[in-house]
Amino acid sequence: MRVVRPRRWLRLLQRSAVDARPFGGLFPAAAGRIDLHSYQLEPALAVLRDGHTRILIADGVGLGKTIQAGLIVRQLSVEQESFRALIVVPASLRDQWAAELNARFDVQTNIVTAPWLAQAARELPAEVSPWALPGIYICSFEFLRQPEVLRPVEDTGWDLLVVDEAHAATIGSARRLAVHTVALRSRRIVLLTATPHAGDDDQFRALCNIGRSELRPDQIVLFQRSRDDVGIPDRRRTVLLPVTLSESERRTHRLLERYASDLCNEARASSNAHARLLAIVLRKRALSSVSALTLSCRRRLALLDTQMARETGTQLPLPLDDDEVLEDIAPESILGVVGLADVSRERRWLEAILEAAARAASRESKIERLKKLVAAIQEPAIVFTEYRDTLLRLYDQFRFLHRRVVMLHGGMTTNERSAAQRQFNDGGSLLLATDAAAEGLNLQHQCRVVIHFECPWSPARLEQRTGRVDRLGQKQVVHEIILVASDTAERLVLAPLARRVARARALTRSGSDLLNTLSESRVAAAILDGTSLIPLPRPLEADTVRASNELVRSAQDEEARIERLRRWMEQTVLGMSMGAGIPVVTVRSRRGVLRPGAIRVYTLTLSAEGGSVIHTELVVIHERRRTGDLRTPADVRRSIRVLKLLDPELTQDTLQFLEQRIEDVRAHCARVGRSLAEREGIVSAPAMSAAQQLVQRGLFDRRTESAGDDCARMRETTIQDASHRAHALDAWSRATTRLKLSAVLLVAEPAGS
Repeated sequence: MRVVRPRRWLRLLQRSAVDARPFGGLFPAAAGRIDLHSYQLEPALAVLRDGHTRILIADGVGLGKTIQAGLIVRQLSVEQESFRALIVVPASLRDQWAAELNARFDVQTNIVTAPWLAQAARELPAEVSPWALPGIYICSFEFLRQPEVLRPVEDTGWDLLVVDEAHAATIGSARRLAVHTVALRSRRIVLLTATPHAGDDDQFRALCNIGRSELRPDQIVLFQRSRDDVGIPDRRRTVLLPVTLSESERRTHRLLERYASDLCNEARASSNAHARLLAIVLRKRALSSVSALTLSCRRRLALLDTQMARETGTQLPLPLDDDEVLEDIAPESILGVVGLADVSRERRWLEAILEAAARAASRESKIERLKKLVAAIQEPAIVFTEYRDTLLRLYDQFRFLHRRVVMLHGGMTTNERSAAQRQFNDGGSLLLATDAAAEGLNLQHQCRVVIHFECPWSPARLEQRTGRVDRLGQKQVVHEIILVASDTAERLVLAPLARRVARARALTRSGSDLLNTLSESRVAAAILDGTSLIPLPRPLEADTVRASNELVRSAQDEEARIERLRRWMEQTVLGMSMGAGIPVVTVRSRRGVLRPGAIRVYTLTLSAEGGSVIHTELVVIHERRRTGDLRTPADVRRSIRVLKLLDPELTQDTLQFLEQRIEDVRAHCARVGRSLAEREGIVSAPAMSAAQQLVQRGLFDRRTESAGDDCARMRETTIQDASHRAHALDAWSRATTRLKLSAVLLVAEPAGS
């Protein structure tokens, strides 16, 4: 025992609190260099404290899904030795993910590409897979789905799998097959998407079932919050700017509408779905720009008499590239499908449309309106358009103006897109972009103005685009401007839809229903067939469970705890020496604050078999006792001896309180341990190789056979590791406890009592 001054006693107690490690709690360092929001802690607590192994974070655009995943990555990497995590993202986001994890959480990652993998294979022994080493790996969807890449990945046990833009793993695709197979080898799965449901229940169910095994058919935990839910005000201002078209532009649209109507009528009569797709593509291209329509009509004319125009099937290319293909060009396979039965009649339609478009192309009304708008804004802005042909046309019009222009589209390599992003964020004046820039990129640092050159046919895409600047970290009001062409479907169908999205954005239910159920196919049907646009019933949720209110309260408590610890760490309490003996301090009782008596602070520790600590916390016991006079250190020592404050024997009430607390913590740890142990059974269970399913018969057979022994060894290692982990987790139910007295506070009677 040692008597200390109140300030030092408080610092020592703060030091003990910083050192405490409550089960499932976040370390202050693991919280990273971020401004804490309690809702962002909920997924981490669901994984770390409650033991959920599959979660889907489907918050609105700009609410920090990357940060929420980063908290989990950082915490697990601190807690676990030999930690292995795989982060699967669109190719355009690899560098951004690596930079965010490094800057915010001090997490070092490996961006896996073909050159990196080849170099790692040269430097490591032949029997060691680069994926088997501890680390955090980032790769693209397109790279992962390559059979020769996927084969060793699916035989490796992963501590964590994070999938960004998870909606890209669509049902029946190689992406989904690859991601699901790796998920079955992962102990924890975190899926991120702002568009979980696109009006297709089957797609939503497939998303929710990623990593779900029939051995343990659990529900995925869904987090879907809007700005209104988390208390962040919606400061976006949306303006629909009408553009009056010229007579030649209106004639072009009328001719195309009649041609598209003929295509749809024959498609219904002959069940030719391809002709309907052709009508949709041409209508979308026309609403984008006359230039885009002209190029497509010319290409359609060239294909009419070719063999391609009589074929409906296409051979998919082998996925041998690292980079993701971002579709912002007209699909060749659709432009060449069978259209009207009378080819000569269809040719006359196309020639008439091209003749009208040639007169309209000399001075496009939208481009002229955009020039005036950009000149008036005089600050950084982003102009989004759907098609690369329109983008190139805009670039030709703007590059000679007195503004710095940056271009970003799907034809650029990943490095080129990253360079364009950096150039704009470093002070670019105008960014011209297709939807290659609409997923995941952070563009809010220098910009608050987004201009949609044409109105997207999908509300979710509208939200994705503006979400590049309307996100956490944006300190200004965001201005969203949509150019709307008069006398077109843009004015009659798309503009009213955009208004409804703007009104419903901040409301969780109506906003998400509108974004999730008004898919592009339903919008296309409204334009081509004149059907109404009514939101469907709420998305299917049979395969999900939403976070509980208790978790919300726990996250608020955890936010407050971490903020306190951060302040104490800034006060250099970590540099203090704890010294020998139990610190004791005396204070006078204050009415309504402290009652006379003794306050003992214990450190409660739970340890698993083998001595590993799984939980520590401070427990405070307040006992009403008469302390006597405490004016001198001798008085304090005498009072401690009389009250037996250092005696390990506790009162019955105190014992019951501590025993109940110990039992609660032990039961919680055991419950989570059982859940994680069950997941280990899934990780070690036999499963069919997805890589072999993706390889066409006769390709890479010899290479696959030669790698079979290596994969078998990796698989055996994974099984043994899972068995060892399951045994260790099962031991949590037999955790031993230790109670240590850490500090004593004596509260003397008020002066004069």
